[in-house]
Amino acid sequence: MKKKISESIQAKTFLSMLALLLACCIIIYAMVMVFLPKNYQTELESQATSDFYRLMETLERSGWEAGSEEILAFSMKNNATVRITDTDGNDVFSVNYADPENLEEADRTMSCSATFQEGWQTYQVSAEISLVAVSQSYEILLKLIPLIAVVILLISVLAALVCSRYFSKPLIHICSVAKRMTSLDMTWKCEVRQRDEIGVLADSLNEMSERLNKALVSLQEANEQLQMDIEREREQERQRIDFFTAVSHELKTPIAIIKGELEGMIYQVGDYKDRDTYLRHCMKTVNDMERIVQDILSAARMGGSDFRLERADLDISRMLQKACRKVMGRIEDKEMELRQDIQPDFHYAGDARLLEKVFSNVLDNAVAYSPRGAAVIVALREGVLSVENSGIHIEQEDLGRLFTPFYRVDKSRNRNSGGSGLGLYITKMILNHHGISCNMENTENGVRFTAAFLEAATPEQSSVCMPPDGMEILTSD
Repeated sequence: MKKKISESIQAKTFLSMLALLLACCIIIYAMVMVFLPKNYQTELESQATSDFYRLMETLERSGWEAGSEEILAFSMKNNATVRITDTDGNDVFSVNYADPENLEEADRTMSCSATFQEGWQTYQVSAEISLVAVSQSYEILLKLIPLIAVVILLISVLAALVCSRYFSKPLIHICSVAKRMTSLDMTWKCEVRQRDEIGVLADSLNEMSERLNKALVSLQEANEQLQMDIEREREQERQRIDFFTAVSHELKTPIAIIKGELEGMIYQVGDYKDRDTYLRHCMKTVNDMERIVQDILSAARMGGSDFRLERADLDISRMLQKACRKVMGRIEDKEMELRQDIQPDFHYAGDARLLEKVFSNVLDNAVAYSPRGAAVIVALREGVLSVENSGIHIEQEDLGRLFTPFYRVDKSRNRNSGGSGLGLYITKMILNHHGISCNMENTENGVRFTAAFLEAATPEQSSVCMPPDGMEILTSD
């Protein structure tokens, strides 16, 4: 299509210019053929008449015998026949330098006559002048028609070609750019540097291309953002469905346990006759359910759009030491070792209640999943918190799912031995709200949790690392 348009524009321009130039050349040549011979003839007649009058002045002044040389010169110059007769009509003098053939063939002649007085005698001078030069010039023009026609044609074709390319080239380029723009390709520009209407058209097209390109980029960015929002909404919806499915599953089991035990006690079936024992067991199950519900509510609140942190300047070092003291009982029960390497006076602007829960969840998780006699290392150095428990490793495929709600690495663990399954999930949510990155990884001796408080640490309260020999080691008796 583009090629047809280009060829059409160039062909039309070429043919139009060629026709115009040929018409102009033909008109000019016709005018030359008509007016040039006439003007030439008029010029010859005027010259011959002027020469004849000068000849008559010479004859009146000196007579025909003395002026015979002037007569001969006139005849030769004007290709004329000159006759001098007396009053009786007798030839006194005649001269003819005109070519008889030319005189016969010539269709243009002129005659001049006058009288002069010499003494008492009156003489008449008659001149027949041949204008054969006019006819010859006309014939020459006719003979030159083929050559002139070829020259005119060549000049017209060359001029039409140059003009057509000059005028059509920018138009072809503009058509090409416009064709690319129809396919939403706005990277092309019209390289037309003319100051006429075509140049204005090219500049307007370039401006439109820039605006459309900006609009397309904005539209593309908006579309990408919309797609990301849609995918995020889908992911959130999937997570909500998975979360509530997991919640339903987690709560269904203890409810079924409580229901079965209560029915056994009501109907006094087998061991359920011991109502006190199973009432205490039901109470414990209810407490576990309450803890799960509280964790679920905490996760739900933090997942809401209106959730806001209550930030304050916190002494993270003291909070972490406090959390370590709370788990000492469980450490001693499992005959484990707790090592602390906590830099003093590290401050951070955060939510105290939530960060306390983070430290509690991480330490509880480390103690719960460590074998008897293992070591738990708690370190806070240069704004980076790390909690490492030894004696176990986690499969690589499970590491990325540790922060998933209700996910347990050890499938044999239940809610009685492995917690609610929401601890690390809530921990990650809290840290995300604070802008703190966290990670779980395998080490040479075990598994290590890390959280970086660097970005939000206050500069005026930057901490000083304790020397290695200042590490506090707490052991069970």
